[in-house]
Amino acid sequence: MREWALRPLSGRLAITDPELNTGRNSFTTGSFIITLSAIGQDAPGGYAGPRLTIAHRSAPGRWLWHTLRGETFVGAAEGLETVTETRGSYFFSDRLVSTCADQTIDGIDQLPSAVEVRGSLTCSDGKIIGYTLIFHAPASNQLAFSLSFGHPKLNRAYLTYASDSDEHFFGLGEQFSRFDHKGQRVPIWVSEQGIGRGAQPVTALVNLAARSGGSDTTTYAAVPHYITSRLRSLFLENSEYSVFDLRAADRVQISTFSGQMQGRILFGANPEELITEYTGWAGRMRPLPNWILEGAVVGMQGGDARVREVYAQLKSRGTPVSAFWLQDWVGQRSTSFGKQLWWNWELDRERYPDWDALRAELAADDVRLMVYVSPFIADVAALKPNLRRNLFLEASQAGYLVKGADGSPYLIQNTDFSAGLLDLT
Repeated sequence: MREWALRPLSGRLAITDPELNTGRNSFTTGSFIITLSAIGQDAPGGYAGPRLTIAHRSAPGRWLWHTLRGETFVGAAEGLETVTETRGSYFFSDRLVSTCADQTIDGIDQLPSAVEVRGSLTCSDGKIIGYTLIFHAPASNQLAFSLSFGHPKLNRAYLTYASDSDEHFFGLGEQFSRFDHKGQRVPIWVSEQGIGRGAQPVTALVNLAARSGGSDTTTYAAVPHYITSRLRSLFLENSEYSVFDLRAADRVQISTFSGQMQGRILFGANPEELITEYTGWAGRMRPLPNWILEGAVVGMQGGDARVREVYAQLKSRGTPVSAFWLQDWVGQRSTSFGKQLWWNWELDRERYPDWDALRAELAADDVRLMVYVSPFIADVAALKPNLRRNLFLEASQAGYLVKGADGSPYLIQNTDFSAGLLDLT
C-alpha cells in the first residue's frame, strides 16, 4: 500500500491500575501539570473513557495537549518500507506487518524530575507489548516527551491527540501550497520540491519524463514543528521520516519510521514566544542585515555585461537595488533538461571574465553581489574545459562525500549527469 494512503491508527484506551481508575490524578514536572482523568462528567451516563491532559502552572485552565476520551494515544507497528529516489525526489510505500493499537495505562510514576506513563499495547498478531512515555521539563516552557516500546521489531511509533475542528495549523517548514495545514497529511522529509507539485498536466508530464513532478507537500525545508490558532505548539526531535496527519477534524496523529519518538510541547502566550522557545532549541537565524531591506535583490543570469546592462536600466529609473543574485556564477551547461549549472563551485571566468571589476563598481553604489552553493558536487573534469579545481575529486579523496555500501561516493542522478553529496553530519 502507498504510504500516503494508510489510514490513521486507532484503538481503545483502558486503565488497569485501580488507583488511577477513579477521579483525577495529577502529576508534575517542572512547570507542567499532567492529569489523568478517568471519568468524563460531561458524557452521557457520566463516563466516556480516560483522558490525559497537559497544562502549564501559569495557565492551568488552558490545555496545551490532551488526548481523546477512551481512545488510544500511543500506538506502534512493524512496517516494511520501500523507498526509491529519482533526481532528488523520494517515493515512500509502506506495508504494515502488524499494528498495535489498543492501549492500557498500567501505572503513572511521579519521579523526582519526570513523569513516567507505563502500559501495554495489544497487537494485531496477538502480541502484547509494553511501552513507556516519559515527560520531563528541560526548560520552564518546554515539556519533553520520549516514547519507546518493549519489542525490537516495532519500527513505527504513533502519537495521537485531540484537536478542535476549527483549529488552524501553521508551520511544518517551508510549505509552498498552503498556510493552514488542517485537513492535510504533511510528510516531513527534505527533497526536491518538484516541477508542477500536483498541478496538472504539468506534474504528470514531468513525472512521465523524469519522475520529478513532486506533490503539494514536497519541500526543500521540511520542519517537524507547528503552531496552532489555539497557541498549541509541538515539535519532534526525531530525524527519521515522519508524518503529521491532520486530516481528521478532531485529532492529530504523528507517526515516525522509528521504534521511538522524541519531541517537545511548548508553552507561550503568543506566537513570538512559541517561536522563541523552538529556536532556543533548534538554533536561531542571525538577524538579516539592514541593507537587504533597502532595495531590490535582483535575481538574474547572463554574465557581467548583462548585469551591467540591467543595472544601468534600473539606475536610470531610480530603482533602489540592494544586490544582484547570480546563480550562474559557476557557469552554465546544456543538458537534456535545458540549461543547468556546473556543480563545481568555483567562479567561471569565461562567463564572468570581469567579475572583480563588476563587484567593485557595484560596491561603489553600495550594491552587493550574491551567489549560492549547494552540497551537491559533480565531477565535471572531462566536460568543463576551463576547470581550475576538481572539487568532486578533492572531496572524494578527503572522505567528505556520502558513501554507498561499497564505500565509494554515493552518486545521485540529476538529469543526464550524477553528483555526489557532501556529508554534513
